[in-house]
Amino acid sequence: MQTNHPTDVGPQVNPKYSRSLDLYARAENLFPFGVQLLSRSPHLSAFGQAPIYFDRAKDGHFWDVDGNEFVDLSMGCGPVILGYCYGPVDAAVKAQIDRGVIGSVNHELELAFAEKMCAMVPCAEMIKICKGGGEANAIAVRLARGYTGKDLVCFCGYHGWYDWYIAANLDAADRLDEHLRPGLLPKGVPAALAGTAVPFAYNDIDSLRRALETHVGKVACIVLEPTRATAPAPGYFEQVRALADEHGALLIFDEVVTGFRMAPGGAQEHYGVTPDLAAFGKAVANGYPLAVVAGRHEIMASQYDNFISSTYYGETVSLAAGLATLSEMTAKPVLQTVNATGEAMMKGFSELAQKHLVRASVNGYGFQFMVGFDYGADTGRVATLFMQEMAARGVLATGRHYTCYTHSEGDVQKVLAAADQSFEIMAGAIAQNRIDDVLRAPERKVVFKRRLV
Repeated sequence: MQTNHPTDVGPQVNPKYSRSLDLYARAENLFPFGVQLLSRSPHLSAFGQAPIYFDRAKDGHFWDVDGNEFVDLSMGCGPVILGYCYGPVDAAVKAQIDRGVIGSVNHELELAFAEKMCAMVPCAEMIKICKGGGEANAIAVRLARGYTGKDLVCFCGYHGWYDWYIAANLDAADRLDEHLRPGLLPKGVPAALAGTAVPFAYNDIDSLRRALETHVGKVACIVLEPTRATAPAPGYFEQVRALADEHGALLIFDEVVTGFRMAPGGAQEHYGVTPDLAAFGKAVANGYPLAVVAGRHEIMASQYDNFISSTYYGETVSLAAGLATLSEMTAKPVLQTVNATGEAMMKGFSELAQKHLVRASVNGYGFQFMVGFDYGADTGRVATLFMQEMAARGVLATGRHYTCYTHSEGDVQKVLAAADQSFEIMAGAIAQNRIDDVLRAPERKVVFKRRLV
C-alpha cells in the first residue's frame, strides 16, 4: 500500500528532483515507510522540494541522483565525522578488502582496534564489537541484567528500537513521549516486559531517585545519554553515579552520539564521571557499520556464560575503518575543528534569526546542534519552509545538524548565506500571513523525534 505518493504533491513537485521522486515511488512498494532509517524519510523534510537519494559524496558535500550539489548538515544522520570518502579511512578499507573481509578464524585487527578503544575511553577495560548503536545499548542492558541478576532498567533519552526500551510504553502510551516520540505503539513487544523499563527526567536527580526507590532492589542499570542539546547541571552526573552505587545498579552511558565528539574518550572523559558500561556508535568508523560496548573487566567478562555472538562482529572492513578513524582523531585536530565549525554556524544562525526577527532557537554543541522554531500551530509549516528554502540554496538542513572535519570555511559561509536569504523569505511570509503561498511542500510529518536535551 502506498502512502503520500509523489504524484499526490501535484504542482508542488520540483522537477529538479524528478529522479529522486521516481525512485521513492518505487521504494514505497518495496520497503515499510519507503526507507530503511526513519530519519531519512523524505516526509521529515520538504517533500518534493529536497533530495531523497544521493549518488556520490565527498568531504562535507553530496550530489543527488539528479545532479544537484549540497552542503550536507546531516552527515549520514551522524556517523560521518571526518567527511565522506575520507582518504586515510577509505585507503585502509580498500587495503583490507584485498586481504579479506571475513575469515573462518579471527583477525588481529580485532585486537588492534580494541587496544585503541581501551587506550582512549576511561571505562574501557574490555570491549564487545557489534554493528549499530541500538544493538550496543541492547548488549549493554543484557550484560547489566546478567551481571546484577536484576530485571528493571531506569532510562533517560533515546536508545534504539529494541524490546527492552520500547517496553516502556506497555505501561502507558506516553512513557516515551519525551524520550523518543509521542504515540509510539509497542507492537510486537511481549506484554510480559511491562514494568521493566522505567523512564526518568534528565537533569532531575529527584526523578531518578524516585524511580529507584519505587523499585528498590530490582534495578539492574541506569541508562542515559550524557547530553543532547542541554548540558548537565553541575554535579548531576556525580549524583547519578552515587545513586547507581547506592542501589547496586550499573551506570550505562549511551555515547552513540557523544562518543569521540565531546572528547577523545567521549562525554565520560569530558565530564569526568566514569560509567560501568558505555555504548558507542556513529562516529567510531566514519560511516562504516561499527559499534562498541565498553566497560569494566568483571562486567564484560560475565558474558562468558551470557550468549552474545554474531558472525559479522569480527568483520574486518569496518574494523579497519574504525582503527583508521580513531587514529585520525588522535593524530589530528579533528574535535577542535568539528566543534569550531559548528559553533561558527550556531553563532551565525542565532545572529541571522535576530536580524530577521525570526523566532528561532539554536541549541546544542558544535558537533551537533538543533535549529528550531516557535510559532505555535504554524511551527511545522515554518520548519518545512526553512528546509525548503535552504535546499533551494544548496544546503541540506533538517533541523538537527552535524559538522565534520572537512567542512570548509567556504561551506560555513555558504550555509549562513543560505540561512540569511531563507530567514528573510520566512520572515516576510510570516509577517504577511502568507506561509501557504510560499510553501511548496506539504508540512513535514514528524514520525520520529528525539528529545532536545
